[in-house]
Amino acid sequence: MAFWNRKKKTKNAGNTDSTGNTLNKDIIESIPGSGQQEGIAAEASKENVRENVIEEIALDQQEKFSSVDRKDQKRLVRECCESAMENDRQISEAKKEYEKITSHLSDIQKIDRISGTEKKELIDICKNIVNLVNERNRYKNRTLTITEAQMRRFEPYEEDLVDEIKKMYSAESYQKAIESDISNLKKEKELLYHEQREILGKQNSLKSMAKVLSALIISLFVLFIVIYYALEVDMTLPYLGTVLLAAVSATVIFLEANKNKRDMLLNDRKVNKAVGLMNRVKIKYVNNVNMLSYNCEKFSVKNAKDFEQKWNEYCKMKEYERRFRENTEKLNFNNECLISLLRENGIADSDIWASQALAIIDEREMVEIRHVFNQGRQRLRERIEYNETVKAGTVKQIDELITKYPDMQNELLDIVKEYSAVHA
Repeated sequence: MAFWNRKKKTKNAGNTDSTGNTLNKDIIESIPGSGQQEGIAAEASKENVRENVIEEIALDQQEKFSSVDRKDQKRLVRECCESAMENDRQISEAKKEYEKITSHLSDIQKIDRISGTEKKELIDICKNIVNLVNERNRYKNRTLTITEAQMRRFEPYEEDLVDEIKKMYSAESYQKAIESDISNLKKEKELLYHEQREILGKQNSLKSMAKVLSALIISLFVLFIVIYYALEVDMTLPYLGTVLLAAVSATVIFLEANKNKRDMLLNDRKVNKAVGLMNRVKIKYVNNVNMLSYNCEKFSVKNAKDFEQKWNEYCKMKEYERRFRENTEKLNFNNECLISLLRENGIADSDIWASQALAIIDEREMVEIRHVFNQGRQRLRERIEYNETVKAGTVKQIDELITKYPDMQNELLDIVKEYSAVHA
């Protein structure tokens, strides 16, 4: 009875399940049938199907493992530890970027507090810088579509823009691969749940068959007894034949039931593996989407292609600027004066304000810069909160696994300590 109840619960759990570096091809192919899904991203008709699959999945929620047996616990704990380590890495990266933005906002407050003669000197220097920049702009090729606002957005990160473009292209390709992985895993899970239902159907058929055979054999025994007392006929051979029939039938039903039980255990392990992979892919998907969204806002671009086009125009614009050395020398002199003055007032990132001089004399520009930084911080806070929430859920799953198997507690704790030592 316990066996049948457990199968029923597993079936219900399968019906209600709605819940994630590109996953290794080897990892995906380790799930039967996943290799047949390659090439999805290259076909436009299948991309629409994949997008619908992504929308149907709760990417901000983690799926729970269904425990199969004691032998499976070590692997489940290791997968949870790897997931937690990925969360820690994402949190660490987001916090570093958050500290940079916080430093910029702190510098803005310090600039606002400058007063007196220093304030007047600061304004004069910034006006000189803006005028010199405008003077150079009059000689620039006006066929370029890049705006001055975009130039100011790129300049603080000029040395890193080429790497940022490569990262964005890589992230977009990675995004397609992750979506393909999610689509493959979802289809694989559906196949596994369908297989579960077939196994349960076979088991129910065996139960019905056993009931029918039992009723038939009992009826035959009753019939033989009636014939024996009514006609006093020797019923030894019919009795033996019926007993043999009962033995053969019981043996066949028993063997088939055991086969179904083994198939169900194997199916449960496959489902758990698919759930673990799906959870890891979801984390990668959400973090990659957040990273792409943050970089698009940070550099005011739509995608990697738009980023590259604007970067090319930015390079041309910078090339034109180098033609006017005299103007540049004056500009450099004023920039140095600005940086020196800002350093004297405790500005940590004084170098970047040479390209943001307009913001110092125009409050609207400064408000816009604050807005961009605050938006960036909000994105980073959401990224940190998401990873902290996912990590807490993962740690809870580890605790539940350890609590459920107290006799394996030391072994499971050793695995957790092993990952903790590597992460430290």
